[in-house]
Amino acid sequence: MTTVQSDDLTGDGVQAKVGNIRAENLLLVRGPEGSASATLATRIVNGDPEADRLLGVQIDGLPAFVTGDTVELLPGESIGFGYESDLWINSYDFSAAESSYVPVALQFERAGIARVDVLVVPPMGYYEGIEPVPPAA
Repeated sequence: MTTVQSDDLTGDGVQAKVGNIRAENLLLVRGPEGSASATLATRIVNGDPEADRLLGVQIDGLPAFVTGDTVELLPGESIGFGYESDLWINSYDFSAAESSYVPVALQFERAGIARVDVLVVPPMGYYEGIEPVPPAA
């Protein structure tokens, strides 16, 4: 047993930071069987005293569909995507295998671009029910 605490967040996802913007617990959940889709599940936190906007996302080098095209991030705001949320980041041309890592880039208007390799998981267990909305582009 140890008394040392971890600064990392719990969960299977990876973290990314650019400027004062943090993307937490990033995961790619494969879409329904037979589809070429995936949903990026994450929570984005704006730790900056000024607003920023998520302008776009690339998944495996291809543009992803972001609900509303751009998403306003107010100072101190925390916004979820893909899980218990009305916002989605989806790929509709996805072919990466489960348990692989895929390059993801999130572009913010002020903070810049956060780049990270994200784990691909199946839509089972904890991730069951996470699927692209809308189901097709």
